[in-house]
Amino acid sequence: MKILDYQKLIDFFEQKMKEPLPGLSAQLKMEPPHRNNEFQKNPDFDNFRKSAILIILWIDQKSLKTAFILRPEYDGFHSNQIAFPGGKSEKSDKDLIQTALREANEEVGINSEIVKVMGSLTPLFIPPSRFMVYPVIGILKNKPDFKTDPHEVKTLLIADISTFLNTENIIKQQFVIRNTTINDIPCYKMGDHLIWGATAMILSELLELIEPFLLTE
Repeated sequence: MKILDYQKLIDFFEQKMKEPLPGLSAQLKMEPPHRNNEFQKNPDFDNFRKSAILIILWIDQKSLKTAFILRPEYDGFHSNQIAFPGGKSEKSDKDLIQTALREANEEVGINSEIVKVMGSLTPLFIPPSRFMVYPVIGILKNKPDFKTDPHEVKTLLIADISTFLNTENIIKQQFVIRNTTINDIPCYKMGDHLIWGATAMILSELLELIEPFLLTE
């Protein structure tokens, strides 16, 4: 693989964001089998809260990197799960891009002034928490100087995007979710960690979008 180029990555996203996104069909490749049941429990699809996450991308020579957080254990739907930095929209946010940048700054110390925002992927509804998540793509010239908030982040996880394009790292796993055992949940393996649920669905769309860049480069 050749050494990746920052400007080519910018140019690639600027063109791709003008085209139709991979969308729901890409997200559904990693949909947990119980998600339809969650929709049935919460049929009022119009009644949702807005949130945004920041997909942080930067080039490390031959690799395209991104960052995830492992959330602490708490009394909530996403306790101890892997996610992109992000959170709910606040009234003070002028838009959802600002939500993503603010949350990334609060959780992992990303300075919004160094982020080149490329646009957003397809919003994803999360039935249990009733959040509509807007995934914002942000590119950095270099690896950021992360500073994690221990109240928000248990562990910072850095990954090579190409890891998830390796089909050997896509598996199905059994989880116990709210005292119910669910089989065959699609996951991405990242070392000893598993990415599943909404984060995996968002990652699936990102991978379908970015794969041509990584293959040509």
